[in-house]
This record gives sequence, structure tokens and C-alpha cells, in this order.
Amino acid sequence: MTVTMSAPASAQPEAMGELARLTGVVWSPGQAFHDIAARPRWWPPIAIIVLLSLIFTYSFSQRVGYERFYRQQMETNSRTQNMDPAQREQVIATQVKVAPYFFYGFSIVGTPLMAAVVAGIFLFLYRTLMGAQVSFRQVYAVYCYSLVPLIFSSIMGLAVMLLKDPDQFDLQNATLTNIGAFLDSVSTPKWLYSLASSIDVFTLWTLALFATGLSAAARKISWSTSIMCVLGVWAVYVLIKMGVAAAFG
Repeated sequence: MTVTMSAPASAQPEAMGELARLTGVVWSPGQAFHDIAARPRWWPPIAIIVLLSLIFTYSFSQRVGYERFYRQQMETNSRTQNMDPAQREQVIATQVKVAPYFFYGFSIVGTPLMAAVVAGIFLFLYRTLMGAQVSFRQVYAVYCYSLVPLIFSSIMGLAVMLLKDPDQFDLQNATLTNIGAFLDSVSTPKWLYSLASSIDVFTLWTLALFATGLSAAARKISWSTSIMCVLGVWAVYVLIKMGVAAAFG
């Protein structure tokens, strides 16, 4: 009697745990994003970012305060510098009153909502224009894990806020990781300051990770094509920001 031996099935890569994914995005993004695309769970990085954002918001309200923040904003805005003092105080009082709702609300829903919008845009680009077989869950999970640099940025910003004099703390430039932090926000043209502030170490890191994740999820789309697509969309966003800053700054 002849015994037939079947070829052993190819070993499937072992699924990564959430901690391995989070650290893998930093140290081995290619491997991590292949696992994320295969098993698109998105909530771990979002949960950490939301928690850190709430901690940062609470610490900011206690140490710096919303009134100090809005007064700083008034001083750098050409539209409000010549405002009547009584009217300015009334505007600040209104802003301080609604600030907790805005800051805490944005901390909870801002990142997940932004991730959904970005995922929708890139799902359209990759499926409709580039013919990639990707799902919304995959793109959403990839983008959420691409935000891991925000964890480091939030921790650094929190540390700077707690160590620095509250009067010297700039919420828009909590850490000196973007070009705008080295410019004078009053004398620099608003469009140029917006552009400089957009060129940030953590932002560029996030964009590179997102391109890596999209390439892993789409399989047939190379990293070079992905990074060109990601940078192109980001450039459009920066141009819109510059236009708004020039018009209303």
C-alpha cells in the first residue's frame, strides 16, 4: 500500500498582540502594518491618545488656564488688537465660559472623527483612482496606528507644560518640533507662520507611517506611490490652512 504524504501547509505568521503592534509601529512598521491590515483593530492607539488628551486638557485648565490662553490669542491676532477694551473683555469672558466644553469635547471625539474623515478620503483615492482592494476598516485602523507619534508628542507637551512658567507656555507650540516655534507669531505673516508650523517632526513621522500602512494594506501599491499620495493630500490641506490664516489671521 502506498502512503501519500501531503505537503505541509505554509505557516501563517503569528498574530501580534496590541502591545507588540504599538511598539512595532515604532521599531518595525512594515511588519506591524501587515498585521494591522490583516486584523484591522483600531481602538488601542485611539484610546491612549484620547486618554492623554483628556489628561493634557485637565492639566492645561489647572496650570495655564483658558483665560491666559485666549488673551495670548488676542495679542497675536491683528483683528482683535484694536478692539475696544470692554468688547475684548466680553469676548474673552464668553470664550472662557465655553472653552471647557470645546476642549474636552474635542479631546474625546476630535481624533476618532478626524481619523474617519481621513480614512474616507484615502479609501476613495485608493479604491476608485488606484484600484486597490482595501476596506474602510483597514484604512481606518492603519491611520489610527499611524498616530502613535502623537502619544510621544502629547507626553512631551505635558512635561513641558508642567515644567515651564505658565505665562511662557504656548499651546500651539508646546514642543519645539516645528519650524513655526522659532518664528515670531506677531510679526511673521500669518500664511507663512501657518506653513512653518505645519512642518513638524511628529507630523512628518505620522505621514511616513501612514504611507507604510497604506502600502501594506493595498499590497500592490508601492511605498513610493503611497508617500507621494499622502504628501499630496497633506500639501492640499496645508495650502487650505495657509489661505484661511491669510484671510482671517
